[in-house]
Amino acid sequence: MANIQLSVNPSAKAAIFEALQAGVSENTALIKEAEIYLKTVESTPVFHLTLIEIITNTSIDVKVRWLASVYFKNGIDRYWRKNTSNSIPEGEKAILRQKLISHINEPVLQVATQLAIIISKIARYDYPKEWPELLPSLLHLVRTEDDLVQQRALLYLHHVTKSLASKRLAGDRRAFQDLSSEMYSYVYALYSHINQTLLQQMETSNADIVGATMEKALLCLRVMRKLTVHGFKTPHQTNTVMEFVQASYERIKNLLQYRQMILSNDSLLALCEKYLVVHCKVLRDLLDFHPFSFVPFIRMTVEFVLHYLFKPENQVLLFDSFVVQSLNLVKGIVLCAEYRPAKVIEDTKEPATLEAYRIKSEVLTPDSLSLMCRQLIENYLLLSQEDLHLWETNPEEFAAEEGGEAWKYSLRPCTGCLFLSLFHEYQSILSPVLISMLNESMGLIPPNDMSRIIKKDALYNAIGLAAFELFDEVDFDRWFSQVLLQELRVKESNYRILRRRVVWLLGRWIGVKLSVDLRPLIYETVLGLMEPGEDLVIRLSSAVTLRSALDDFEFNAEQFLPYLERSFSLLFTLLKETEECETKMNVLNVMSLLIELLGNQMKPFLGTLLQLLPALWDASDEHNLLRCAIISTLVHVVKGVGSNTEDLLHCLLPVVAYSTDSEQPAHVYLLDDALALWQAMIESLSQANPQVLQLLNNMPQLLELGSENLIICCDILKAYIYLCPDEFLAMYGSRIVNVLMEQIVDMRPEGEMRVMSVIESMLVNRPETAASIVSPILPFVVSSLLDGSSTALIITSFFSAISRVVLASKEIFFQVIAEVARREKQTPEFVLDKFMTLWIDKMSSVFALEKKKLLAIALASLLTCQSDIILDKVCGIFMRICETINDILPPTDSGEEIDRLVYAPGHVQADEGEEEVDNEHLKRYISTRRSVDPVFTLPLPTYFRNQIAQLEAQVGSARFQDMTQTVDNETLEMMRNFLSHQPRNNQL
Repeated sequence: MANIQLSVNPSAKAAIFEALQAGVSENTALIKEAEIYLKTVESTPVFHLTLIEIITNTSIDVKVRWLASVYFKNGIDRYWRKNTSNSIPEGEKAILRQKLISHINEPVLQVATQLAIIISKIARYDYPKEWPELLPSLLHLVRTEDDLVQQRALLYLHHVTKSLASKRLAGDRRAFQDLSSEMYSYVYALYSHINQTLLQQMETSNADIVGATMEKALLCLRVMRKLTVHGFKTPHQTNTVMEFVQASYERIKNLLQYRQMILSNDSLLALCEKYLVVHCKVLRDLLDFHPFSFVPFIRMTVEFVLHYLFKPENQVLLFDSFVVQSLNLVKGIVLCAEYRPAKVIEDTKEPATLEAYRIKSEVLTPDSLSLMCRQLIENYLLLSQEDLHLWETNPEEFAAEEGGEAWKYSLRPCTGCLFLSLFHEYQSILSPVLISMLNESMGLIPPNDMSRIIKKDALYNAIGLAAFELFDEVDFDRWFSQVLLQELRVKESNYRILRRRVVWLLGRWIGVKLSVDLRPLIYETVLGLMEPGEDLVIRLSSAVTLRSALDDFEFNAEQFLPYLERSFSLLFTLLKETEECETKMNVLNVMSLLIELLGNQMKPFLGTLLQLLPALWDASDEHNLLRCAIISTLVHVVKGVGSNTEDLLHCLLPVVAYSTDSEQPAHVYLLDDALALWQAMIESLSQANPQVLQLLNNMPQLLELGSENLIICCDILKAYIYLCPDEFLAMYGSRIVNVLMEQIVDMRPEGEMRVMSVIESMLVNRPETAASIVSPILPFVVSSLLDGSSTALIITSFFSAISRVVLASKEIFFQVIAEVARREKQTPEFVLDKFMTLWIDKMSSVFALEKKKLLAIALASLLTCQSDIILDKVCGIFMRICETINDILPPTDSGEEIDRLVYAPGHVQADEGEEEVDNEHLKRYISTRRSVDPVFTLPLPTYFRNQIAQLEAQVGSARFQDMTQTVDNETLEMMRNFLSHQPRNNQL
């Protein structure tokens, strides 16, 4: 491949051409080398001009031309904008635009499609300012007599219109509306002409001619769809738009009839069905984007759907995707918020809403609604032959729940959504219909009557979907005991359909209406259907129902205990036997819930699970969602085993290490769950080994990712600090503080509080060591306080950290003040004076008693640091300390002086509770507070007396008396009371 390197010189153009030839070869080494070369030259001026010459030269191999068009398309995103580096020069752009629009007769559809996308991307940037002739040229070319040119012009016009319509800025939307008003009549006239030609050809011409015309009609219809939906603020005020929409119903009718004539022509049939579906999408888009403009078509739409979808004689004309679009259209009408009047109809202000409500009431009569209800169940909720074949060949895929947006394209989910919407809106009309159908179906069906079994399956499906609406209509306990249990006991092959549906039905009704007394029978039934001898689909459905039973509000753990071992064993067997990633995830989710609800009782069974999970983790390296489920299960396992996590570290550490490594591509999927596992693990440990500490190597990069995971990352850091403060501070303290210092500058208040909680945790556990480590971040804290922009909670958090530094090392505190003064170009005395004034002033906004006492202790400690600036403020300092002492001394009958925050044996803090703590981290947290935190070990009144005595000794009695003269009388009286009191409790 040496002949395509940059250093070789046949010419740059020839080298690009040869690289593209290599890129379509079957030699992977050549392909990779070609990709590297093309990447190096894609930003050179000659690159895109060379590509356009290759694309437009029809004598070159089509694969090479197609690859060139792909590189050209990708280059638009990278180099077409003016403000990008290596952007394509304006002169070159003009040449490229001219060559693109002139190559309108591209013979190969795949290449033409790429060209259409290229032109649409350029139009998004350049139309109309730099490329005003684009649309006039295309509109002229679509009128040509040359079929190929007309088809390509319509293809280009479709993609350009689609691109311009997708722009969402207000100015761009107005520009598209102006464009639509100019070209709508022209395009509609063209579409009408093509469609009229198509109708004539459908009667007389052969399939090839009809197909060519239908392709053009389809492209033109797609253009009309974008213009109609996005080109007008109020489409109903434009007669041409309303004429186009109204004509759609007749066109759909003609196309449905024509479709019956071409069932043997696969390509034309597919094209015709696509054309029909786009007609439906026009109606649906108009309803979604302009509901008031759709009001004139409500009656026509409902009557059309009733005629074709709910009359058996017309159902032969239908196909699934058309049915899906039609049913979704009716659902849109039923649920449209703009068609709902006020509760008191006379209060409705919008006339169009009242008109829509009136039309809906006239067309959705009790008879038509009853017909729709029955037909939806008996025709459209049925399991198809394709479904049954999938059940046989791939049971796990069949059992996968069709959630999300499956209703947009899949028939049964779509039918279920419409049925539920109708039932919710018209419950009083449809409940008797459904109950009547249920009564008609009572009794066992012969196992060989497959048709009736499938219809009953659909009926049970409907009753499950409408469970909440049928609460007062169905006695589920009686129905289950007398009917459903009997059906579950029939073991013939065909009856698996009903057994699976009945167990699904149980899951739907458990949370709606099921007596507590029946729960054991339900557990027994569900677990019986999970036995290995059962059909796999039924076993998987039973697992889902078991989850519903566990997740129910009325779940009673004691009642479930007799079934615990069996249920876990059956789930474990199911987990081993299934193969699909999604299936294993679902089973793991049930097991996780079981562990969460029955933590301690699960301990005997967790060893078996933990033997399987590492192997499952290794086998799922390409299935990140499954790995997320594994991590989530491990979180519940860790919480379930409590303080015995050390035995699980061999399984947990590799998972956490891998999933929190930002260098691993999979971390974007696994990180959230992995952080939860890391937190649960570290909080349950009683000691940290070197491997646990090594996990912290991943933390700096995680903190740099931003605020998304900041909360849990800070919680993990605090757990480490309380678990192993010496090792943490020695090995990672400075590194973590430096990262936090970089991040806190741009954080919101919530983030600042989280960071300060980490800083304060260090200072609580190892005050002297931590004060030095956290000092780099403290100038930011002081400066933030001085600028006055912080909220009350942040001010409290900042002052708490500063107070602990003062108690740990006054030298570091004054160094921080000096550093702030240097940065602000002020004297340290000025900054200290301003800071102390702020401290005294802001203490009145500190409401948390613990924080208030901490600030008061720090103020008291500063009294003896022999600073004249601080001594000048003794009035404010004394006042704040006395206020705090008043707050922490509860009134007692004995007159004892008891600091309510100080822990004494036999005295339990109010916020800690009386119960036993089964969390290692919480135990350490409480123990640290009681043993080393001055807020909970130091009686403030006693400390204040000692500081006053020391201050008087330092300055002398005369000066001390002069200082007290500045104190207000109320504060002075409180001081005298405290100083004269001889405490009998909480002695230092």
